[in-house]
Amino acid sequence: MAKPASPTRGSVDWAEIRRRVEAAGEAIAGGVESSPERVREVLEERARRLARPATPPPAGGTLEVITFALANEVYAIESRYVVEVFRLTELSPLPGAVPPVFGVTAWRGELLVILDLRRVLGISAATLNDLGRVIVLGEERPAFGILADAVREVATLPASEVHPAPEGVAANREYLWGVTRSATLVLNATKLLQLHG
Repeated sequence: MAKPASPTRGSVDWAEIRRRVEAAGEAIAGGVESSPERVREVLEERARRLARPATPPPAGGTLEVITFALANEVYAIESRYVVEVFRLTELSPLPGAVPPVFGVTAWRGELLVILDLRRVLGISAATLNDLGRVIVLGEERPAFGILADAVREVATLPASEVHPAPEGVAANREYLWGVTRSATLVLNATKLLQLHG
């Protein structure tokens, strides 16, 4: 029997994607059969993690951040949570995906979930943008990528210059640590990493 041809570089291996989706569905279905006590334990642990207050930047220290543009605003995120930045060339939408999930792309031989933070941050999804870059976020391992119009620079911010964001800066301020005098919005990476876990 002839070996099936492997997909060409850059093409999408739909058979592999279907296999992974089916495996994820089986894993989810297996989790539903857990005892009510186990389900309650898992939900309580998730609630504790989500309720934990974010650790603010150290008062006398500095933050190394990567700045990026999204919908005509400048954002910053701590560089220790950034795994890689790359140009988005292919994106496969996920039918039925709930925002902020935007789609998946192939990255280092794996599928990487891509999130669009515009709705999370209270930015109109109709805002003109390029969304040509992906910033891969994670702690021990890559968790997902976020879309950006452009990635600007690595910068060091004195923590004392990050002030609480005033009302009206963003619809969902729980994902912001604060804002700098130059109007850079500093994102809370710990909270962002809970968006898709």
